[in-house]
Amino acid sequence: MDQVLIPSPEQLRDKAAEIVAGPDYRLNQGTSDSGWMLALILEILEWILAPFFWLFRLTEGLPDFLRWLIVFGCAVILILLIVHIVYTFVSAIRGEKRIRDPGFGARRTTIDPHEFERLAREAGTRGDYITAVRFLFRASILRLELAEKKANRPGMTNRELIRRYRDRPKLLASLMQFVEMIDRKWYGDESCSVADYSSCEAAHGDICLAIEEFDHALGA
Repeated sequence: MDQVLIPSPEQLRDKAAEIVAGPDYRLNQGTSDSGWMLALILEILEWILAPFFWLFRLTEGLPDFLRWLIVFGCAVILILLIVHIVYTFVSAIRGEKRIRDPGFGARRTTIDPHEFERLAREAGTRGDYITAVRFLFRASILRLELAEKKANRPGMTNRELIRRYRDRPKLLASLMQFVEMIDRKWYGDESCSVADYSSCEAAHGDICLAIEEFDHALGA
C-alpha cells in the first residue's frame, strides 16, 4: 500500500498564501489600499500557526498521523482555553445581575437570618455594638434575598446594593442608614454607641416590615 505523503508545514503555508493571493479572492476590488490588509491577515495567520509548525517540527521522527494528532489536540485545548477566558470575562462583566431561581430559598436554608439576628443581640448585650450592627445588616440583606428569591452577586459592595434599591424608598432609607453607619463606625474612626445600635435595630425592623408588605402584595 502506497504511503500517503503529507505536505510539510512550509508547503502548507506557501500554498495558503498562494490561494489567498489568487484572483478568486478579488481582495483588491473596490479599494486600492487592500494590499496592507492582505499582508496583515497573512502575518496574523502566520503568527497563529507558528507555534503549531514549531510543535510539528519538534515531533519529527514520530509517525505523521501521531504528529498531526498532537498538533490537533493542542489546537483544541487552546480553543477551549480561549473560550473559557472569554466566558469568564463576559460573566464577570454581567455579574451585577442577580440570579433568579425558584429553588433558591430551599438551598439557603443553612443560612438563617434568625441566626444573624441572634448573634446581633448577643453582640449588643456584651457592648460590641458595631458588630451587632453588621450582623443586623447581614440579616436584612439575607431576608431581602429570600423574599425576592434573588441571590446578590458575590463581592457586591454596599454602595452597589444601595443603587439596586434606589427605586424603593422604604428600603432605601433603612439600607442607607446601615451603610452609612458601617462606613463611619466600622471603616472610620468613630465609635458605635448603644443609640447607634438602637437606630439600626429600628431600620432592620422597617426592612422586615417592608418585606412583609411585599409578600402580602404578592399574595393578594
